[in-house]
Amino acid sequence: MRWLKKKIRSHDHLTPDEVFLDAHEIPGFSRERFEGLIEKPIGKGAFFSFSALLMLFGVFLLGRTFWLQVVRGDELTTRSEHNYIETTYIDPPRGVIYDRAGAIIATNEAYTDDKGEIRYRRSMRHPYAFSHLVGYTGIPSQAEKDAGHDAIGVSAIGKAGLESRYDTKLRGTAGRRDQELDASGSTVSRGLIVQPHEGENIKTTINAPLQEAIWEILDRTMRERGFRGGGGIVFSVKDGSVASLVSVPSYDANAFARGLTKDEAAEIFSSKQAPLFNRVLSGTYAPGSIIKPFVAMAALEEGVIDEHKSIYSSGVLELPNPFDPSKPSRFLDWKAHGYVDLRRAIAVSSDVYFYTVGGGFGDVKGLGIARIKLWLEKFGFGKTTGIDLDGERVGFLPDPESKKTLHPENPIWRIGDTYHASIGQGDVLVTPLEAARALSAIATGGMLTELHIAENAAKPPEQFEKLSFEAQHLKAIREGMRSAVADGGTAAAVSWVQTPIAGKTGTAEVGSRKDRVHSWFIGYAPADDPQIGIVLFLESGPRANLVGAPFATSEVFRWIMDHGGVEGILR
Repeated sequence: MRWLKKKIRSHDHLTPDEVFLDAHEIPGFSRERFEGLIEKPIGKGAFFSFSALLMLFGVFLLGRTFWLQVVRGDELTTRSEHNYIETTYIDPPRGVIYDRAGAIIATNEAYTDDKGEIRYRRSMRHPYAFSHLVGYTGIPSQAEKDAGHDAIGVSAIGKAGLESRYDTKLRGTAGRRDQELDASGSTVSRGLIVQPHEGENIKTTINAPLQEAIWEILDRTMRERGFRGGGGIVFSVKDGSVASLVSVPSYDANAFARGLTKDEAAEIFSSKQAPLFNRVLSGTYAPGSIIKPFVAMAALEEGVIDEHKSIYSSGVLELPNPFDPSKPSRFLDWKAHGYVDLRRAIAVSSDVYFYTVGGGFGDVKGLGIARIKLWLEKFGFGKTTGIDLDGERVGFLPDPESKKTLHPENPIWRIGDTYHASIGQGDVLVTPLEAARALSAIATGGMLTELHIAENAAKPPEQFEKLSFEAQHLKAIREGMRSAVADGGTAAAVSWVQTPIAGKTGTAEVGSRKDRVHSWFIGYAPADDPQIGIVLFLESGPRANLVGAPFATSEVFRWIMDHGGVEGILR
């Protein structure tokens, strides 16, 4: 009973009314606010345990922060910036390029890249025949981006030819897909897809089979006969539409689209023949005798001679040397022609005749270099033609001022310089395109036809520049060119063609070299109702070679006659 007494004794300070009062108040306590409960103080151990837990958590946070921000800070920053939102561009197909009949010249080949995305690369029907005309595509360089040629999301832009000139139309607009990635690179969500828009198609005035035939003829002739290169253009003299534009040697344009191998790159970029160079568009060459019809027209229009004036060629023109009569200055003809008038001089290409009408001799005063240059400029030499291809260059017409710069060791202009300019030698340079435009003026009676390749780039003929000739002068020049394509003329290689052709050949020395020459042919057909103009050129071949541009022209007309004739290639 001792424990019971002790227990009673421990509560002897409570009074009955306190006990009954608490019991009475219990039902009124708000238990949600913990009223009526006996509070017990928290022990010191709990405080120590909680503090230790907080310290451990703080140390962990500090360590993790140090690890993420200091140790892996740069890595995670880069990862966050580049991988959090990823934009994928959807390549658009480039526009298709067609020939005048609707045949495909250049289209697209689909492939899948290493990310599984569908991409497109160009595919050309004959990558060698069309390489300089159509050009190629490639990834924009930094210089091109700086120049504003970058197309966002498009895998390639036009680099040359029609691909370059009409790039903004052909390349289309890239599609776009955004996706959110987590830290591990997994896709969290995808944004809406913006669909790509394919590029515009372009229809050209090119006759694709003719293009391929001329390429094959020029390429074979170049290789078999030792020429360095060449080129050709066939066009409508009436509206300027280009049916063919070829430059050789050429290159595999499809190889650029799929990516050049090391061997392919070495072959293209290291070749001394410069296969990337478009000789028709950018090449400047001594024209030789193809300049003579234009000099003859200048002489007629300026009254220097009339069409019946005969000049004797013994095979050489000699000028007295006032300092040493025993050593006259001698200017050679390619053969002794005897007496020739204007028509015959054009047909047989007499140098002595054109020395005389150009620089003067005997009773013929001559044009002089100022009037020669003036009339050649009227025919469009020394100016761009405006053809719808990038990179066109212009030729060069010398005069006394330019000689001072070009030849400071011998700056004085002499009559011999005028003689050389009169036959397309010396410092005279022209492009095949300039020759084509000048030819159109004779073929059409004075209209300087503007050349174009894309069908929608055509201008109305009434907007073409027009030269004015006396009808009889034009008739004499045309008859001289018709006689050149006949037995005894310099272009007799083409005389077999049933359709009458008017033309002029040219052989020009390559700079100071005597053993290498350029070979030219310019002409139009039919001679009595001109429809097409043709300019063929072979660069730097052996002088002894008897096969050149006239032979190639004959082969081109052989193909034309077998494929619908002159009218057929322009349909």
